Parts: sequence; C-alpha cells; structure tokens
Amino acid sequence: MKSRNNKFSLGVFFLFSFLVFTVACTDDDDDNTQPVAMEETIVDVAVSSADFSILVEALSKANLVNTLKGAGPFTVFAPTNAAFEELFTTLGVSGISDLSAETLTPILLYHVLGTEAKSSNLSNGYFESLSSYTPGDYAIKILVDLSSGVKLNGTTNVSTADVMASNGVIHIIDKVLLPPTVVDVAIANASFTHLVAAVVKADLVNALKGEGPFTVFAPTDAAFEALFTDLGVSGIADLSAEALTPILLAHVVSGNVRAADVSTGTVPTLNQDFDLDINTEGSGVVLNGNSNILATDVQGKNGVVHVIDKVIVPGAKEEPQSIADIASSNADFTSLVAALDKAGLVQTLDSEGTFTVFAPTNAAFQDLFNTLGVAGIEDLSADALTQILLYHVIGSKAMSTDLSNGYVETLSTDSPDADPVVVRIDVDANVKINKDATVTTADIEAFNGVIHIIDKVLLPPNVVEIAIADPTFDYLVAAVVKAGLAETLSGEGPFTIFAPTDAAFEALFADLGVSGIDDLSSETLTPILLYHVVSGNVRAEDVTTGMVPTLNETSQLDIDTSSGVVINGNTNVIATNVQGINGVIHAIDKVLLPE
Repeated sequence: MKSRNNKFSLGVFFLFSFLVFTVACTDDDDDNTQPVAMEETIVDVAVSSADFSILVEALSKANLVNTLKGAGPFTVFAPTNAAFEELFTTLGVSGISDLSAETLTPILLYHVLGTEAKSSNLSNGYFESLSSYTPGDYAIKILVDLSSGVKLNGTTNVSTADVMASNGVIHIIDKVLLPPTVVDVAIANASFTHLVAAVVKADLVNALKGEGPFTVFAPTDAAFEALFTDLGVSGIADLSAEALTPILLAHVVSGNVRAADVSTGTVPTLNQDFDLDINTEGSGVVLNGNSNILATDVQGKNGVVHVIDKVIVPGAKEEPQSIADIASSNADFTSLVAALDKAGLVQTLDSEGTFTVFAPTNAAFQDLFNTLGVAGIEDLSADALTQILLYHVIGSKAMSTDLSNGYVETLSTDSPDADPVVVRIDVDANVKINKDATVTTADIEAFNGVIHIIDKVLLPPNVVEIAIADPTFDYLVAAVVKAGLAETLSGEGPFTIFAPTDAAFEALFADLGVSGIDDLSSETLTPILLYHVVSGNVRAEDVTTGMVPTLNETSQLDIDTSSGVVINGNTNVIATNVQGINGVIHAIDKVLLPE
C-alpha cells in the first residue's frame, strides 16, 4: 500500500507552486502575464495570486503545501476561484470548510502530474496523475484532447498554459477536476458515445458508478457501428434496455484487473450467464475469440477500463476474422476498403495467406488526396492503387515485438525488374515507417496475419526518398541536394547507388580537414557523387568482379567479389538490395573518390 503522506506531500507541492506562479504572472491592471524569476516554486506562484485563494486554502487543509514546494518536476492543472465556486454549488456546500481533508486530498492530487509537461509536450491521450486513491493504489488518469485548445476529461479547458516555476509548470483551468469513475471515463472520451448511450438506456449508470471495483472492456464507437450493421439497426435507439443489459454486463468483470494481470482463461462477468474467454498466448489479448484489446489501463477511482475493437455478444462467438473482415468492419478504414476493392485485392487479404498490413486511416488517405490534388479513390487508377496498397503489406506475420530497425520487403514489385520494394522500420518510442508514418495502434490480429494502424499512406519510394528516410544517410542526402542531383536521381533511371553512410562521410571530412558538407562546393561534390552511381538495377546477386562504368564518365569502379564485395580495394559493401521504384541502394563504409 502506498503512503498517503507521500501522496499528500506531492499533491501539495504541485498545487501550491501553481498558484504562486500564476499570481506572479498576473498584472494588476490587465491579464497579460509577466516573466517570473525561476527561483519561485509552484507554491510561491499560487500563493501570490488572489485568484487562487480557494486552491491555497484547499491545499492547506489537505496538508499538501509542503509537498508542492519540493524539487519536482510537476505539472499542475490549477482551478481558479470561480472553478471552485462552481464545484461548491454542484456539491451543495458553502466552501472548503465543508469538505474534509480526506475528501480534498484525492481531488487535489488529481490535478498534478509527476512530470513537467508544457503545452508543447501534451498530446491526445491519457496522463497519469498523482491521485492513486483507487483499488490497488494505481494512478488515476486524465484525458487530454488537443482538437480545440487543451481540454481535460472532455469538459475542462486550459485557459492559460505554461506558467513556469522552478519546479515545474502550471496550466490554469476553468473547472475543478474530480477523480472519475469508470462511467465518467467513458463519458469523457469521444470514442465511447455509443457505449455511454447504451449504459444510460440500460439504466446501469448508477451501478457502474458504485464502489466496485470494476474492470470494463469498453467497445469503441466503431465497434458498436459494426454491431449495428450486423444486427441491421441504425443505433442504440433501435435496441431495448432488455437487449442491451446482458451485452453490457458481459463487458464487466469484478475487480480492478490491470493489463499486467490479465491471463489466459475463462473469467466470470457481471452477466451471470456468460463467462469471458481470454487468450493471451499471442502477442496481444483476444476476448471471446475475435475482440482485440486496443488500449489498456485507463484507471478510474472505482476500476479500470480497457479499450476493445468489437462488441462482445453473449452466445454470438464468431470465428476469427480475416484482415479484410477487420478492415471492412472498421468505420475508419472506408477509404482503405474502397481502394482494396478497386485494386481487386480484397480477396487476397481475405485468403489463407499470412500477412502484415500497415493500414492507413481515412484521415491518412485524405492527406494523400490533398497532396495529389484528387477528390478521392475514384480519381486513382487500379494500377496505381495496386502497387501503393501492396507496399503496405509484408508477406509474413510480424507483431510489433517482431519489428526491429531496418528494411523489410513488401509485396509491391513496382521496380525496374519487379523486385520487392522495401519499407524502412525504426523502432523507438513509437514504430515509424519510412521516417514519416507512425504506427498508432499495433497488433490487431486476424486469422491470416496482423494489422498495424498508421497515420500516413506509404508511397513506394525512389532511391532519393529511400536515402531521405534513412537516418544513416543524412550527409549523403545533404550532398545530393547541394550538388543539385536530387531531381536527376529521382528520375526514371534505373540507378544502382553505392551509398556511403554518415560515418563514411565523417571520415572523409576528417581526411579533408573540413567540418561538413557546407565546406564543400557543388562542383567538388558532383563528380564524387556521380562516381557512386551505376546505370541499371544491379542487385547484390548480380554484382561481379571487374571494372564498372559510373555516371562519372571519367572514372570506373574496381569491384572484387572474391570475399564479400570490395570496391577500389578498400571500401566494403555493408548492406545490399535496398530496393526502390527506380533503382537499388547498397550501403558502403567509405566515400569513393574518383582519380
């Protein structure tokens, strides 16, 4: 069990610091914020502001002031006096004097994050607060929505952001945040409007706001829309409370079961006639044979919510779906499905093969349409779509845990000799594809593979675009741009590029006594770069010993394949067959200099 004193201390420190900073930033004559010396803590800022007198009083009563004078760093969402007055009216009390320290402490700590998160660091999604007055003492989460300003839990607005203090940052808010129940968590999230409507119609709100604890597997709006289609209804209004109640109760398990504690087996639900079948033997968690968990551990004060992609209907357990089935049932993939249909690829992704699909959302396709200046899928040919779509597919199943930094061959053969075009994968905090596309949801399993949702449509790249997307070729790209060769090498080709890594360029800079590409002229760079390019799409298996002409017409490459591939006696090929649409790249460990 966590120490309540520690919680009090942390919460006090955050909130008090916030108040001091806000006051120091408020001019007596207007609302313009003024610079504050960074030696002022969040508490100092709060105390100096008349608009936070109620917050300061609450912190004092909850014995949290000293906590928020600590080292931090903290982020405090600080309610104004007006926000507190609105809370008093809602609760039917006259002020802080009518609320106990035990009541105030979890509320105040719910306004504090244990890290410094300026507005530029906030993103759509959930953030853990310091309030952990929950079953199991887990941190209750705050939902941040940046679609229109900064909104918390669907109703609370940040009115002034980034009031800096020595131990963190304060964001002023217009409403007091109350630690949410699992019902409140769903109400605050725009992805659960159908779920909330169903809970209200089935008259389960009060039950699920009770002490619990509850574990809720919460279907998204897209999941409910797929159910409506299956049932032939238009929405919740067409379903009775009697029909909804057993379905909803089948999504609720007793206890505060976090993701780390979920295991394979059969689990009783609040629907006493239905047990939930859980399978954790793959890389994800599958419920009832066909419902995947998309997000986990959204902690409320009386339980935890896990997000799922399909409504569980007792007595209606289905066979696992294909990739095509999953895409067709998701309202966010209508453009993808239309493209697959036009390209004649639906049957392929409905087959018994094994695939990994990087699936762009409707928003990703709309970005592509805007870039191409077209209205939609109807303006793109089946031939063009086929290679683009196949470029999103790998011919084997690769869960997120199987992905690693490097290149993977796709099913697209839009290359000079119909060789597979590659995608580059970079695994860091997120999984990125070709540098610009991010995997937003991973590991949606189907019987014939797995889907990873991405936020950008991938286009099969030329050799220049491959180099741009690879962080090991930054100097090469800068050199090509400075020499004015980007357009040439983006042309039809085909080209074979022996591409020096950044380490190879750094060795060249040291040899030449220069600091970088900026110190070399385009006239110097052009013959060097052309010396790295051979006409044709020469794959590694086709490289042979001998002299090879380059685009630098005065110099040839001396290639020796007797032990690996060595160029000019001292340069090694260290990676091969990075295939693009207009040629192929082989990485080398030294910059080649023509004689």
